[in-house]
Order: sequence, then C-alpha cells, then structure tokens
Amino acid sequence: MSRPVSSWSIEECEGLPVAVVRLSEPMESFGNAVLRGGSSTVGAFFIMQVPRDYDCPDPAAHAVRVRDSLGLPEDSMGMMTAAEVDHVFNIQESEYGGASATAAATAGLSNHVVAGDVLEHWDERHAVSLRRAAALAGTINTVVMVSEPLSDAGRANILIPMVEAKSAAMAGLGYRETGTTSDAVAVLSPMRGGGRDYAGTGSDIGIAAARAVRSAVGEALRRRGEHPVPETSERVLGSWGFTVEDLRSMSGAADGPEEYRAKAESYLSSQEAVAALDIMDYIRPRADSLYADGDRRIAGIVSGMCMREFGGSPVYEGDAARTVAEAVAARIARGYR
Repeated sequence: MSRPVSSWSIEECEGLPVAVVRLSEPMESFGNAVLRGGSSTVGAFFIMQVPRDYDCPDPAAHAVRVRDSLGLPEDSMGMMTAAEVDHVFNIQESEYGGASATAAATAGLSNHVVAGDVLEHWDERHAVSLRRAAALAGTINTVVMVSEPLSDAGRANILIPMVEAKSAAMAGLGYRETGTTSDAVAVLSPMRGGGRDYAGTGSDIGIAAARAVRSAVGEALRRRGEHPVPETSERVLGSWGFTVEDLRSMSGAADGPEEYRAKAESYLSSQEAVAALDIMDYIRPRADSLYADGDRRIAGIVSGMCMREFGGSPVYEGDAARTVAEAVAARIARGYR
C-alpha cells in the first residue's frame, strides 16, 4: 500500500485551528467520530478545535459547517477537541512484520479518568489543565490508517490494541488514568475485497497500530506539557478504605477525635504528604502483586519507603495500603511541623 496520507495541513475556521488530513485514496472507516462515525467510507478527515467548555446542542451539524467552510469533500470524517490543535496534532508511522500503520492524534487531559470510575473533582483537575495549557481543556482523538484491508471483525478487533496503546502512552507518563471521558477513535483500512478478521495485540498489524498510537498520543501529551494531577491525601486514603477516624484508631493516640483531625489536616495537606501518598498509591498494586508472587524483597522496599517518608516502618505482609496507612497514622499522632 502507498502512503495513506496525501497531504495534511492546519487550517482555520471560526477563529480556531482545524487539522485536515487528505487521503491518497478512499478508505473504509470504523469508529466513534462526531461526523461520519460508525462504519463508513472516507476520503479525508479533520480534527477541529472547539472553545473550552464547549456546549453545542448538535455537534455533528457544527462539524458539517466546518467541513463545508473548508471546502472538504462530503465523505470527510470529523472529530473535536478543546486541546490546541495547531500545537499538539501530529502524525506518526510504524511498521512491523510487513504491516504498517499511520496514527494521527491530538491529546489533552482535563477530564482524564480510570475506565470504570466516575469522574470526580473535575473542577479541580480542569483548573490545573487550564493553568498548564492556555485555558483549554482536552480529549484524546486517535485515527489510525492501516496497510491491509480489515473485515468488520478485524476493524472491531484492532480497536483493542489502539485503545490499550493510548492508555499505555499515558501510563508511560505516570498516569493511573486510562483516557478521558470524551475520547474518540477511528480505524481506516483499504477498500479491497475480503479483509483480515484478526488484528489484535498479537498480530503484525495490531502491533504496528499500537506502536503508532503510543508514539502519536505520547507526542501530543508531551507537546502540551501534560502531567498527572496528584490526588489529595484524604482522597487517596479514602480510596484505600481508610478515614481519619480509622487512622486515629490505628495510631493508638490518646488524642480525641477533634484534636487528631486537626493534626491530620495539618499533615495531610502538606506537600510532602501529598507527594508521598500519591506515589505510594501508584506503586501499591504492583508491590502487593509482586509480593503475592513470592518476591519478599518487596517487604524491605515498602518498609524502607515508609520509614523515609513517614518516619515509621510497620511490618509489610502484602497489603501496602494498610502498611502505609499505619505509618501515616503514627506520623499524624506525633504531630506535624
């Protein structure tokens, strides 16, 4: 297959940038784009920037207006983001085992979340993203063009390595979150008969697609200067199942509830506590898993980190959350200066 992209450019419409990609030939598409989503045929695609706090009753109609304003063909697929398209849009290529894939992506993470969790504290996360990225929010848009025809099953299958690769790109930058609540994805494949049914993470085409996506999404996030937003200490402890009253009980402190809570608020709001608990939250599941697999060296590592960060070292026996909570409880009881 010849290179799928004939040309690409950054245009402007309604005062905002639009990334426009024209294809060398029409391709079959499958995805959740705002315009021309589902199964379709496309000759071009675009990713349009929208204002922050975008609230349009008919996004598809808006995308049609942008398409027509730019003089794009009717078979153009359209996506939206509030990330800075002219800054973060990029195209990356990858080859593996004779198969090739080209990924185009934009990325911004104000509404990032772990899949399955409810997005909470959006205002706080959004505020951080605004400060970092010129008052704009974001979405991860990913379009992958592959070198081989895909069947309906194959197009659905290849979305698995594509989405996993997006999350892997985020994990590589330190995120626990797996994406945003408004992500869009699409795969484009040649319009030839037949088509591969299997395009998963173990296939040559799946590997090529995943590598291209990791490169493109990672590059977009780096260009935007995105970084994980630490959770507050109480939220981390709460996600582990511990309240401040639980910590007081663990500590054995003679302090009454109000006195201990005052100490807890002083310590848990400190930068050192927020940083330490955020890191512990990130490594905790892996430490417990490795320990359960028989690696007892993990006990010394977890205990050593507790001693260094909290000044105490409870016995670790495979439950990092409880070990850290006990160390924090004792640290609070001693008072924070």
